[in-house]
Amino acid sequence: MRGILLWGALVLWTLYGVLLAPSGDPPTADLRLLPTFVVARPGDTVRLEVWVESAEDLDRVEFVATYPEEVLEPLDSDGGRDGVQMEVGPVFLGGCIPENRAEEGTLRWVAWRAPEAGPFSGDGIVAVVTFRVREEAAPDTYPIVFDPGSVRLLDPDGQPLPVGDVEGGAVRVPPVTVGLRGWITREGTSYYGRTAVTVLFYPSAGSSPTTWARACTDEQGNFYLPVPTGTSPPPADVLLPAETPSGPYEWAYVRLDFPNHGSECYWEPLDEEVVDIGWHVLEGGDVNDDGCINIFDIVRIIADFGERVTAPCFVPFAPCAAADETGSIAPASDVNGDCRVNIFDLTITAENFGLCTNCP
Repeated sequence: MRGILLWGALVLWTLYGVLLAPSGDPPTADLRLLPTFVVARPGDTVRLEVWVESAEDLDRVEFVATYPEEVLEPLDSDGGRDGVQMEVGPVFLGGCIPENRAEEGTLRWVAWRAPEAGPFSGDGIVAVVTFRVREEAAPDTYPIVFDPGSVRLLDPDGQPLPVGDVEGGAVRVPPVTVGLRGWITREGTSYYGRTAVTVLFYPSAGSSPTTWARACTDEQGNFYLPVPTGTSPPPADVLLPAETPSGPYEWAYVRLDFPNHGSECYWEPLDEEVVDIGWHVLEGGDVNDDGCINIFDIVRIIADFGERVTAPCFVPFAPCAAADETGSIAPASDVNGDCRVNIFDLTITAENFGLCTNCP
């Protein structure tokens, strides 16, 4: 009996020690720039917020960060003080800010919370810096980097708080996009000419297109489309996408079309002098042009099976008209353009059964 009691006491003592033991590493707070990546052209302004995240009992923040002075010009948030100041974030409004400088390629910050506000816990904005991209800035990606040794987070007693991630940011100055190129092929044929490449140009995410342009592929399927200057809203028959992408870019919405094939649409960021959209293959079989390859296309091909015209023939397509339209007109259900409706057209359509366009 005594042994059982001793073992029971030992178990209780062990459990008590476990419950009182530290539960792991103490929580850490992070310091980071948001957004971490911004795209801006010369003359644009960018606003970057310094956030503290997962803070507990925070009273004081110190940091030093560097930026490329030859590219980014900090804008003063307080004209009543000497030098260039960062904007004070909500975490330190009404507090003591003994050091706040954004000059000569360096951001310097020291701030205490207002005594009546008490310590801060949670996520919040410490400071905000606004830059103007200098007119002479060359295309490149320019980092803004915290000095890890300078980052100090302290509680009201002046004791350091554990620091987790320290993450800076970057400003991307893109080149002016002058054109788009790519290679577009179609199933079942070696002639890839006359695919229509229609492009809508958006100045930013969430905006409307300001201009548009169209190119036609050559016989090998290659195209080059110069970016138009000025503004030219797209015509009414060019359907707009329901949503625009997120992200800090200018955007191109690219649509690929050819009769009896499923149309394809893509968003491309305009982040290079010549944007290469790569290789795309249009799937054949949408002979009734309803946006999907389905039983209705199969039925139509079977109904037209055996139709043929004298070669050479051409597929009527107004956006990219044939150079010579004096020959025969291809049958309406001729998927691969060989001037006949036969087993090859039916096979291509059956292989792509169930596919639908991603275009509006």
